[in-house]
Amino acid sequence: MAAPLLTEAEQRSARALAEAIIPGSDRCPGAGERTLVRVEEVIAEVSPGLLKAWGVAQRALDAAAIARTGRPLHALPLERRDQLLASWENDPVLGTPLQAVALAYKFVHFDQPHVYEALGGKRNVVGALERPRWLSQVHRADLWREGDDIECDAVVVGTGAGGAVVGHKLAERGHAVVFVEEGEHYRRDAFDGSSVGAHHKFYRFAVALGNAAIPVFIGRLVGGSTAVNGGTCFRTPPWVLDRWCEDIATDAFAPAEMARHFEAVEAMLQVAPAPGDVVGPIRDVIARGCEALGWRHFPVLRNAPGCNGQGFCDFGCRTDARRSTNISYVPAALEHGAMALTGLRAERVLIENGRAVGIEGVTPAGRRMRVRARKVVLAGGSVPTPLFLLAQGICNRSGQVGRNLTLHPSTGISGLLDEEMAGWRYVPQGHGCDQFLRAGQLITGAQPDVNYAPMLFPVTGRRLMDRVDELPRMASLAVLTADATRNGRVWRTVGGKPAISYRVMPADVASLHKGVLQAAEILLAAGARRLYPARRSMPLVERGDLHKLRASVPTAADLNLVSYHPLGTCRMGKSPRDSVVGLDHQTHDLRGLHIVDGSTVTGPLGVNPQLTIMAVADRAAGLIDEQM
Repeated sequence: MAAPLLTEAEQRSARALAEAIIPGSDRCPGAGERTLVRVEEVIAEVSPGLLKAWGVAQRALDAAAIARTGRPLHALPLERRDQLLASWENDPVLGTPLQAVALAYKFVHFDQPHVYEALGGKRNVVGALERPRWLSQVHRADLWREGDDIECDAVVVGTGAGGAVVGHKLAERGHAVVFVEEGEHYRRDAFDGSSVGAHHKFYRFAVALGNAAIPVFIGRLVGGSTAVNGGTCFRTPPWVLDRWCEDIATDAFAPAEMARHFEAVEAMLQVAPAPGDVVGPIRDVIARGCEALGWRHFPVLRNAPGCNGQGFCDFGCRTDARRSTNISYVPAALEHGAMALTGLRAERVLIENGRAVGIEGVTPAGRRMRVRARKVVLAGGSVPTPLFLLAQGICNRSGQVGRNLTLHPSTGISGLLDEEMAGWRYVPQGHGCDQFLRAGQLITGAQPDVNYAPMLFPVTGRRLMDRVDELPRMASLAVLTADATRNGRVWRTVGGKPAISYRVMPADVASLHKGVLQAAEILLAAGARRLYPARRSMPLVERGDLHKLRASVPTAADLNLVSYHPLGTCRMGKSPRDSVVGLDHQTHDLRGLHIVDGSTVTGPLGVNPQLTIMAVADRAAGLIDEQM
């Protein structure tokens, strides 16, 4: 075990907090020295500078107990510490720092092998993998030995939903394509189920700040976010496509025009309803709840033929059943002669005579490489792409780069049933309710693995352990809302640091509250004994108390919010005065530079955007091919 990184006083404070936040139960080990040391290691991995703030937070919460009890937290018996934490959980001053500290302990503690296995989790162990031919086309940039300059027809920055589709279609049509990917290429033996490992290796850390802190989950590996999501596939709702056409004054995105692009992507991904045996009991819960209420429900379409439901999809598919772009489009492009450079962060567009002619990137070791091309396609996503443009100061004559961000703010609610659920043995999203989709609320199953589930509950101490012990009979639902405005922004501070600002509007809060109530009604109609909203001020609702939840409208900061769907930060339009790219995805300000990712998709969609981004990319690829 590594030596502690905090001072002795900070360790004492941290120990008292960790033991009180996660005291353990007959089923689950409590937090101890291993947890403390591992939390420090994880914080140091994220940013060594955070360790000082972490130590200060431990000491501050420890000392806060003096005002209430006359003694610091570490001097109190465990039972008294538990009572004190319960009183702090919704305290206007101490609630937020407590929740932040508790989240860190939960994140690390429940992912430790001895805890994970005690709760029924199972690590993925994969033996020798086959070596398909296309792997020879994947190169780590630091190990590239054929010079610092590469020439091709098209360089595609990013291998997610946008970039992989464009790169594949251009390679299929005979163009020399080079993918540039900041992340690394991982195969299924790397997807071992660890939540801490997944976030460290596969995700890009991002938080939107405003009247609430919203983690924004973005993939950073070959496959992008498609490699770390639930595989859910929705077509863009027709009323959204109609809105696009009206806003841009075009019929290019009319449902009839987009149908062939959706069909092409769905065929490549082998999209189909998830079979009942991999959806699990949550399907019956949602179905009987909705039918009792007279509401529509539906099987979720997924890109995962042959899925056996083992393992949490958001940490990477353990079986290669999900046809994320690292399994579908990228290998197919490599088979057609494309090449992928991994571990290469694109830093600037090469410009000659007013035209984009390639990109320059840098490896973790500091090596600089240039990829020269006739066409440059940026496909890093709705946060990285505008940050890239802003860093170089290009393509922003309209002032719209980084603006118009939507996030699909999402929250959730769980219900305790009498029947066995064991949601971690099945796919996360397999069934849903779209009764209120046009009004802005989408409700789906949300079944996390046991190492992630405790973070759904904004409670600590014995209250947390009661919920952890109930996980085998817990049904969890996600509530997504379509943003009321496009007020979000991705930008760089005066010091050049990346930032995301976003305000959850009163209409968003009202929509989320309405969605949580609808999900609560589904769970109660299905037989839930009690409810656990992801809400600090009301983390427990007994079966007969729904009226209390209905009457208590939350604030934005009161809800546990997350986002997986940032969209819209490089607006598409006909005029360079108010948009970044034209209808062909080429930037107005710089010829030869195209943007094809979620940043050019105008949100909100009200549904998971993966299929939308890919269908739009299929359309864009055809236009780029015509120009070449």
